[in-house]
Amino acid sequence: MAKKTTKTEYEIVEEQPTKKCGIIMPIAKHSDYQAGHWKDVLDILTEAISETQFEPRLVSDDVAIGLIHDRIVTNIYNDEIVVCDVSSKNPNVMFELGLRLAFDKPTIIVKDEKTGYSFDTGVIEHISYPSSLRFSEINDFKEELVKRINATYEKSQKEKGYSPFLKSFGKTIVPTSLEKTEIPESKFIMEQLSMIRHEMRRMRSENSSIPEEYRTDVSHRRPASPMRRRRFLEQYMSRLTQEQIENGDFISDLKKKALSNGIGEINLSEIKYVMDRLINDNNSSE
Repeated sequence: MAKKTTKTEYEIVEEQPTKKCGIIMPIAKHSDYQAGHWKDVLDILTEAISETQFEPRLVSDDVAIGLIHDRIVTNIYNDEIVVCDVSSKNPNVMFELGLRLAFDKPTIIVKDEKTGYSFDTGVIEHISYPSSLRFSEINDFKEELVKRINATYEKSQKEKGYSPFLKSFGKTIVPTSLEKTEIPESKFIMEQLSMIRHEMRRMRSENSSIPEEYRTDVSHRRPASPMRRRRFLEQYMSRLTQEQIENGDFISDLKKKALSNGIGEINLSEIKYVMDRLINDNNSSE
């Protein structure tokens, strides 16, 4: 007698892999920029990309274990779209951008107003942002970046023979592909140790640049960056009326929203700092 089969109540739906938007940008300190500047820029790019269908990540990031250089090249090749910040024309950034363009895949280039255009990449339109990271102008930049990411990826999917870069040099150039090769175990271990030391130095450096009143308890969670905290306060307080500011009625609600949005505890010194900054910005624009 054949066994009777019944349909299960729930169907198992296979999760689709999240599309990735790689980020190529400077990380090391630069004499022309304040300490923590690149971390703030990374937060801005990450927030903008998060408003699209893509998951943002530095091309050096990956949950899988592997060589850092192999990881970078693999992500540069595999990520569905890449945003590259060429501000300060960092050599590593320019090299990684060259790799992405050689693969001839969707790429968006951004830069600040301090940085001039490079001859080789001048055929690709750049999106500019202010190096001061001024709140109102950064909001405009983020909106433009979101539009450009969506439009660029959509075009790459619909346009046959899509080519963002190599088409400028004729059709005789064909983008390359990646091939896997094995590496000695000892080399892999040394690369991992080097990466860990680098990350620890970077974390110590970033922590030392944060004012004491902005630091939060990291024993149980990762705190929001100072730039993200300031932007949250600026966005919230820019909507307040003069009467609300004078009465201070908003403080309780502000603190609750900060906690619910993962910002953490907000203290009065931060509120005063942002309030003074908004007042100065308004005075300077008048």
